[in-house]
Amino acid sequence: MNKIKKYFNIVELGSNIRTELLAGLSIFLSLSYIFIVNPTILAEAGIGKSAVFFATVIVSSLATIIMGLWAKKPFALAPGLEMNSYIAFVVIAGMGFVWPEALGLVFWSGILMLIVNALKIRESIIKAIPNTLKAGLAATVGVFLMLIALNVSGILAYEGIQLTGIGNLIAPQALVFLVGLLTLIILKKFKVRGAIIASIVAASLVGHLAGLADAIEPVRLSSDMFSAFFALDFSVILNPKALSVILILFLLDFYGSIAKFIGLTRNTNIVDENGDMPQMQEALSIDGGATVLGSVLGTTNVTTYVESAVGIGEGGRTGLTAVTTGVLMLFFLLLTPLVNLVPVIATTGALFYVGLTLFPKRKELREYKWFDIISVLAMVVTTIVTFGLDKSMLIGFGLYIVFQVTTGKWREVNPYLFGSAVLLLLAIFL
Repeated sequence: MNKIKKYFNIVELGSNIRTELLAGLSIFLSLSYIFIVNPTILAEAGIGKSAVFFATVIVSSLATIIMGLWAKKPFALAPGLEMNSYIAFVVIAGMGFVWPEALGLVFWSGILMLIVNALKIRESIIKAIPNTLKAGLAATVGVFLMLIALNVSGILAYEGIQLTGIGNLIAPQALVFLVGLLTLIILKKFKVRGAIIASIVAASLVGHLAGLADAIEPVRLSSDMFSAFFALDFSVILNPKALSVILILFLLDFYGSIAKFIGLTRNTNIVDENGDMPQMQEALSIDGGATVLGSVLGTTNVTTYVESAVGIGEGGRTGLTAVTTGVLMLFFLLLTPLVNLVPVIATTGALFYVGLTLFPKRKELREYKWFDIISVLAMVVTTIVTFGLDKSMLIGFGLYIVFQVTTGKWREVNPYLFGSAVLLLLAIFL
């Protein structure tokens, strides 16, 4: 135990082994839906469901464990829903690529990510972002979590990613959301350890009573799990249409992780007094390698998951949280009966609460200038309207650059920040 504490710096970061284990379990319960959703989405693209399930479990668990052991950060990784939907419904259904070619595109976007990370470009971009914009990114990640919770619970109505209005406030889903949220608020008020887990359990019980626990079709161990192994088409990079797809996959992953890293660690002791995260380069390097491995196994781009905020909200501060989550992922087949007892709706209260905690503190807001407040509000509104972290980053970066130029400080415009704005604009245009 002492060796574990020393390796992960658990005592120095004000945590303990029990808290780290509970945090890891919280993250696992919050994002275990990906093992069901990812195969379902990519099955629409023609990839075998069992193959995607196997690839998702293996690459998610390995990437998350490596995040814990190497980067020593409490982040979980898995195939991103924004990327797998783009592959299934745009690249394959819309552009005419077949699924082995699509996996090839994922592979090359992962290679590009590894190259850029090796050059430490992403780390330089994070350091170039002013503290006020980092606060704005944290707020947008918080809003993103809250929107997910309100969408899943039916309180907000969406068509795709377009907000259409208020949903059903008295539906059973909304009741489960409120039970989870109120349970968590009360337990946090009395400083009860394991409050997030307790709220998910309480919401799960109500969800079962309301008949909202979806039956999940089991995936059986069979040779079908290896049907997508090394089936990717490397030569797809020679296709003239490949470049734009590779760039979009790269930018979604590249900047999505930047927003999440900043948002998840803001106002925690995971970052130092300057807002910089120790071993950032290691943490930033994992998703590229995981994406390459995932494409070989049969799934799409791997990214840091915003549900990591649930474990951080539970008090997880070290890599032991991620290792716990990764081990639970690896044994997902054995744990399926247990996880099936936790419907996705049961995690919405926790997601909403954690989203609230990512907003700038009142003391911090007092130090903001009028322009800083406008920038943060613009980023938050953009997230609500577009349901996209990349677009909110573009708005924040763009406003900051415009402000510097119009106030005669154009020489102070950081080239990494300017280049990021251009690339984000290009990705949205494509």
